[in-house]
Order: sequence, then C-alpha cells, then structure tokens
Amino acid sequence: MPKKLINLSLLVSFLFTCILSADDDSRAPINPVVDTVIKAIGGEDNLLDIFRFSERVLITATETPLMEGKTKANRSSVVKVGTAWWVGTTKRSKDKVRVLCWAWSLRILLDKNSKIETIPDVQINNKPVFGLRVTESITEPIDLFFDKETKRLTAIDYTDTRHVFSDWKKSAEGHHYPAHVAGFRFTDKASGTTQESQWYQTDILELTPLTELPSELK
Repeated sequence: MPKKLINLSLLVSFLFTCILSADDDSRAPINPVVDTVIKAIGGEDNLLDIFRFSERVLITATETPLMEGKTKANRSSVVKVGTAWWVGTTKRSKDKVRVLCWAWSLRILLDKNSKIETIPDVQINNKPVFGLRVTESITEPIDLFFDKETKRLTAIDYTDTRHVFSDWKKSAEGHHYPAHVAGFRFTDKASGTTQESQWYQTDILELTPLTELPSELK
C-alpha cells in the first residue's frame, strides 16, 4: 500500500478513536467511587432531573413522627436539579436549597466543574459510612456520605447543617429516592458529632419524573 494511503488510514483511525473516547463537555471524569454509588441507584439514566413531588413537611425542634391520620401532603414542589426549586409556582430564592437538591440527586458528582475527593469514614446513626467531598462547582464544600453496605446516600453535610436520608423507594419509572429526610443543625461541625435537636423532617408521599418544566414555571 502506498505510504500516503497508509498515513491517511492511520489519521482516519486516530480521529475516529478520539471521537469515540471524547468526554461530554458537561461531564466530570468518572471517579470509580462515583461510578459505584451511581450504579447503586440504577445508573445515570435513573438519576432524577426534573420532577414533581408532594411531601408532608414538619418543622420541629424535636423528633416528632407524623401524627396518626395526618399523612396528607402539605407541600407540592417541582425541581429542576441544579437549577431551581418551586413550591407551587413560587421559586425558592435560597441557593442553599438548589445545591442540596443537586447533591441529593447525585448529579453534582457528574458535573465537569466538580472536584471530588474522598474524606475519612464516619458513623451516622451508628452505621459506618464513606464520604465524598465536592468543591469548585459550588461556593462552599459539600460532603456526601454513603452506606458502606448498600452504597446509597445516607447524609449530606452542607454549611452548618446535616440532612439524613432513609426509607428508600422507587418511582414507577425506575428512579430510586429516599422518601424520608431529617435535618439537623451543627453546634460543632468540626467534631461532626454534636448536633442541635432535629429542626425538620419531611416525608415524600409521591414523586413523578417530568420530561420538561410545566409551562407556568418556564
């Protein structure tokens, strides 16, 4: 084969390989630990993106379970992960809420601007967990903790708060999510153990993935 044809063949092969191996510009390089925790909830295709959910929210200074017969939702929301959260048609203004939901969905772990590092193992609710710290894509670091056995999200520490997740469920479309969340405020975040009394809890009663934002929110 003529030398020019060989060189052309090699060039075409090289370009084809580059195209196949190129990373999506919106994606961070896959970290093996990130890959593990995302697979644990059904893979990237099953990460929540846009969804509507109804919940029973209790703002309380003590751990107060739902009262018998008081299980109906008192709030309905729509979320576009990493972008915004609307309660009814009112957009929540705090960026902290946006970041927490972005982390809760695990999509923050795939963002190209996220720097991810492992942090020391701890115990949450007397169970061993491993952690990932995310920086650079957000203003303040956020820590995500995962159950060592199930690899599912156990808690998120962000600024002066800890949010603990349980009661995992799956939507009809196959999206895994924790239906119960309890929130605490740290009095001594450096130790990671001293917390004030629980300040809220919420139970997600219904969750529906959406393909786009409702017209009234666009």
